Amino acid sequence: MERREFLTTTTALTASLAGWMHLGMTGTAARAASQSDESSIEDLESPWPLRDSESFVFDSKHVGDRFAVGIAKPPGRQLPPPAPQTSGPLDVVYVLDGSWALGIASALCMLQLVDLVKPGFPQLLLVGVDYPVGAPNSRSRDYTMEDSVPAIMRPALEANPKTAPGGAAKFLKFLEEELDPWVRENYSTTNRPAGILGDSFGGTFTFYAFTRQTRLFDRYWLGSPGIFETATDWVARFTEVLKGDLVHPTQMFLSFGELEAAGGVDFYEDMGRQFDRTTSALHRNPNDQLTWTSKMYPGHTHTTILAPALNDALLHLYGPHQP
Repeated sequence: MERREFLTTTTALTASLAGWMHLGMTGTAARAASQSDESSIEDLESPWPLRDSESFVFDSKHVGDRFAVGIAKPPGRQLPPPAPQTSGPLDVVYVLDGSWALGIASALCMLQLVDLVKPGFPQLLLVGVDYPVGAPNSRSRDYTMEDSVPAIMRPALEANPKTAPGGAAKFLKFLEEELDPWVRENYSTTNRPAGILGDSFGGTFTFYAFTRQTRLFDRYWLGSPGIFETATDWVARFTEVLKGDLVHPTQMFLSFGELEAAGGVDFYEDMGRQFDRTTSALHRNPNDQLTWTSKMYPGHTHTTILAPALNDALLHLYGPHQP
């Protein structure tokens, strides 16, 4: 394990939100700064940081590769009421595709913390997982199961061992047996199971983790999950899990874009059909241990859905109405 720069860039969304959410500057101070006749700009020669975060490179024996790990902690500064102040152990939430999704998730959590109309959102320890700067993006390897990727995608992905599909079982072991024990040893966390947020192939992995009934997670976001028609019927496996006992009382949020399901792109439309089968399985097989919500986003594509769906996932899984 070594400390390393995690985010090479911070999304414009995060930067803009962080700017107007800087609660330490009063209106008077802001006006005084804007009226100053003198100005000074210094090039920091480094990426804009994700505030209250740390970053590491983690070598995984299970996967046989290196991961970038970013830890976004609750705000270090005092927040005005009704926001909770940092105190006591925190629930852990894993954020897949962390090099970009961790910044968005952190900004959304900050917004919920200072909501005056619907207060009560908890402080969370967000753990982003991705790949070191300059290394191949191996999400197609680590987030997918064997025989879960359609034939049209396989030749390009299988040409490089770093992107060849089918490594979800090893990646889950990395989270369960390597990363999570390290996080809980080095940060003040509760002993409760973690949440996991995943979109696209990240949603494929959260789907898979639920079917494995790992004890690590009890809250799942299945964002536009990349489940396809292959020789293995993954939705049927999902259905069998729903018929049995779950390892924890579980919460789940599922999301999909209307223009993914019917936008004229074949593999997205295949995903849409499997998404419909998944939600149908949930309706047909109610489980007393599972609370879930599914939402189809009108007019949204595979990319435009990300921010609104992630916001809704956080509210559904951790909002003040939740236990």
